[in-house]
Amino acid sequence: MVLEHLFPEDWLEKKVGYAFLIAVIYSTLGIVAARLLFGANSGIVSVIFTSLFILPYLQKMFSKEEREEEREKRAKFTRLDSLKHFFQCNQAIRIYASIFLGIYLTYMFCSFILPQLGMNTFDVFKEQLFVDPALRGRAFDNATFFSILGNNWWVLLACFLIAIIVGDGAIFFITWNASSWGALFGYRALTAGLYAHVNPWWYLFLVVIITLPHVILEGGAYILSAISGSIISDEIVREKDDIRKFLSFLVIGALLLFVLRFFFLFAFSEQAKAFLSILSIILITGMIYMLGWLFRQKKLKKVFMNNYDLFILAIIIFIIGAIVETFVLDNSSALNQIYSFSMLFS
Repeated sequence: MVLEHLFPEDWLEKKVGYAFLIAVIYSTLGIVAARLLFGANSGIVSVIFTSLFILPYLQKMFSKEEREEEREKRAKFTRLDSLKHFFQCNQAIRIYASIFLGIYLTYMFCSFILPQLGMNTFDVFKEQLFVDPALRGRAFDNATFFSILGNNWWVLLACFLIAIIVGDGAIFFITWNASSWGALFGYRALTAGLYAHVNPWWYLFLVVIITLPHVILEGGAYILSAISGSIISDEIVREKDDIRKFLSFLVIGALLLFVLRFFFLFAFSEQAKAFLSILSIILITGMIYMLGWLFRQKKLKKVFMNNYDLFILAIIIFIIGAIVETFVLDNSSALNQIYSFSMLFS
């Protein structure tokens, strides 16, 4: 790719801040290109473009992380030591976090600034804004813990499974969530400020500060999930004899989950459905643990279990993020006032 050569190959290694700059530049290019080429669906296409632009850098980064995994195998770390070593020596988390933050802020400022330049935010970021039920014409109400957990759990799982199946493909889901949060928060702050005749920059500051804890927690969980899936994917590709068994297990598991989800959605009350999220998390984490049985070599099983631990950590952080988000939505009068003003704007 021509864009890949705009920046030195070792930029991400030298300084994590460069990853933020790359994310800002490429997400801006993605938004502009999508708007020019695919005006009607520029929101989702901009995410695809941004992901494709960033993907080569992630592939280079993970090729280096694979060598770090090889050193771990030879060092014979325990599972706990391996997890500690991962956070101490692994650049992937910091780079992913910088990329996530760059995309998040770029979409936020675009959705905040473009309407002031005469552009319609819905024309540019329609798909991102329609993630919010209230903007689809449904009644606005505070999200409960179980609804947040249920909606975001499938995104977390998608990051992990897509990373296993297509390696670095999980960058699409990470980009999608960063763009959705950014576009929605920017739009909310601007429209609320215009309706209430308050400086929109003040509302933008409040929205960013109030939502920052759960954005960091949930975004971090998606990142850890994607990294763990990508590393496991590399080991599966190497062990070609196990690919068929792995895919068979994955397809059977996916069908079983689909049947269970269908059964719960139609057979139980709304209150009982809330626990479907908890049941899904327990069942799926157990099924993923069973994937480790497919590896015959001890060193591959060790790599799998180390990254399974990372996935479990991602789930824990994700649940904490859902608790924080629920608390904020239920108790932040400032945020709810901004959201209400935004919905009254026409």
